[in-house]
Amino acid sequence: MKKLILLFFVLPFLTSPLAAVADELDTPVVAKPGELIVEVNGVVCSICAKGLQKNLAKLDFNSPVLSEKSGVKIDIRSGRLVMYRDLKKPIDFDGLLTAVKKGGYELNKLYMHLNGSMESVNGKWLLSEKEGPNKFGFANAPTGLTKSNAVTLRVMITSKTLANAQPGTVVEVEVDEITKASE
Repeated sequence: MKKLILLFFVLPFLTSPLAAVADELDTPVVAKPGELIVEVNGVVCSICAKGLQKNLAKLDFNSPVLSEKSGVKIDIRSGRLVMYRDLKKPIDFDGLLTAVKKGGYELNKLYMHLNGSMESVNGKWLLSEKEGPNKFGFANAPTGLTKSNAVTLRVMITSKTLANAQPGTVVEVEVDEITKASE
């Protein structure tokens, strides 16, 4: 009987941390301006991910920040790494894929926060970033927005999209949220 009472007393303490981790993984990923969140499969410890962190830090568009020498932070529980990027430099998606693979992992998704203006080219909508040379494509312009509107986007790019993208072409993004920027 004492073991049963002890089990009911201790069990909530053992399961609540697991529930917190599950809740954290279910929350949507929100990248802040200048962040590129890299989600990889297979990260289980920070020591194992150090090689991946070093590889990502070597990318030309990486921008180290004061809080991290390398500019790359690791969250082991979610399998996500946060990079700070130089908005004035083009994102090297091929280099990003290579860095993740060289680190021994498989890229799952990328998340970014983008600011820029929309334009229509050959029937496709493009977002030109406010700062820098990056352009991103998406299928349809959201209702109420037109060419040249300044917008803020939260986007996701899948590994399949990156693998199929040709070097020097516009990368297609999946828009999680889009808002008209205040002018």
